[in-house]
Amino acid sequence: MTSFDAYLTVDWSAGRHPVTGKDSIWFCLLTRDKETRSYAVENPATRKYACDRITQLLRKLATAGKRVLVGFDFPYGYPAGFATALGLERQPAWLEVWHEIASRIEDADDNNNNRFKVAAEFNHRISGRTNPFWGCRDGCKCARLSHRKDDEPGQLPENRLTDVAGMQPVWKLWGAGSVGSQTLMGIPRLLALRTDPVLAPISVVWPFETGLRFVSGQRRPAWQIVHAEIYPSIISEHSAPGHVKDEKQVRSLADHFASQDDEGRLDHLFAGPAGVTDEEINRIEREEGWTLGVDTRSQPRRTRHPKPSGQRMLAEPVREPKTVARPTRKSTQAAYENRNGQIVLRGTGLAGTDHGQYIYVLQCSHCGHQYGANGSDIFQRRCPACQHGKPGLRY
Repeated sequence: MTSFDAYLTVDWSAGRHPVTGKDSIWFCLLTRDKETRSYAVENPATRKYACDRITQLLRKLATAGKRVLVGFDFPYGYPAGFATALGLERQPAWLEVWHEIASRIEDADDNNNNRFKVAAEFNHRISGRTNPFWGCRDGCKCARLSHRKDDEPGQLPENRLTDVAGMQPVWKLWGAGSVGSQTLMGIPRLLALRTDPVLAPISVVWPFETGLRFVSGQRRPAWQIVHAEIYPSIISEHSAPGHVKDEKQVRSLADHFASQDDEGRLDHLFAGPAGVTDEEINRIEREEGWTLGVDTRSQPRRTRHPKPSGQRMLAEPVREPKTVARPTRKSTQAAYENRNGQIVLRGTGLAGTDHGQYIYVLQCSHCGHQYGANGSDIFQRRCPACQHGKPGLRY
């Protein structure tokens, strides 16, 4: 039995004009019908239309009871320390960053956007200089954003733990491989998908909401839609005559994940890299994320870090991984079960009733009742329906 029934792979674009063809948005939806695979490839001209179509397709698949793997080809997280550098104190760090970016990015229906202005504002808050973000088109250069990378070392690491050789840094906003712009323009759209009123109860973002572990083998999995960061270059593909390279890549990557699933190997990719330390797992699950299918044991890791300076380091340098036992599952992670048989299904991102807490959705393993609870209460919660626990929170 496969983990998923459908696979949706997206090649994203940060372009500021509606465009199709080369260097635009492409996505492929691969669905199964017994032994037959069906492919639907689309090339929407704008980010709004792309996400409207993706939302429509996911709602239809969810209604039919299908489990879907959804992957966009931009980083879902930033190098450790980014949230703190921005002055974002609440947890989880990845979600605070998502909300902060979404609150500042303006992305019009025709693709016109303010990503360079937002990057300059972030530079001002973090360093007061032209780092960590760099690169911009003509006319957008300013005191806090330059065409070229700042020669002075910054506070933050250049790369995440998952960024292997060949991956561009998330700070790069302009030029070939400017994944930084795609991330700024992609995260608000991804957050909208994750919080869609129809899809939110059945969606989860790996590894932020699941931890580094198999997604289909967990007890009573409540989600049908799993979002995971992807990287097309994990497979070797060349565009066929008459086809745009991006078009070929999204189809081939969907095919790759489906084949991995058929062979029983896809689920193991969600366990993440082997031989990582407790500290590195914490960075991956809380802030940086991981790219599905990337194995740093078989590819050289990018390890460039800031040179010593008078500024305080906000994140520890990457160290060579050591093989250690995985840490115990944290009480706010999906699939955690407390001593009373209450299981964490997902986070909501909504503020709880305790100071600094978020609401999480729990399910009773005895009666199946679902309810909201503060993160700080999860370890001791009792079911309101069958264990005389206090009423659940609305979500």
